[in-house]
Amino acid sequence: MDAGNEWLIQNQQTVRSANERLSTLAVEVVPAGQFVPFICECADGACLGRVDMKVAEYEDVHRDRDQYSVLRAHQVVDGEKVVEQRPLFDIVSKAALSG
Repeated sequence: MDAGNEWLIQNQQTVRSANERLSTLAVEVVPAGQFVPFICECADGACLGRVDMKVAEYEDVHRDRDQYSVLRAHQVVDGEKVVEQRPLFDIVSKAALSG
């Protein structure tokens, strides 16, 4: 993996960490079934796109640690593949290409 892709993946991990904290907080304060504004987990370090989903949906998508929620047509890095398109976002997987 080249240094550029490594930086992009680090950025995704940083956003994922922020979203996990948001999910934990949202469970406590957001009524079940209400949308929460998560951050797009694409590889673009400048992206602060908003991915609206329910906490249960966030947990479902991220049950697989290789999956990320990204806005449609956002940057996908080498080793990622769109595995599902949902109405408000796409799900990309880092493991999809190896399986």
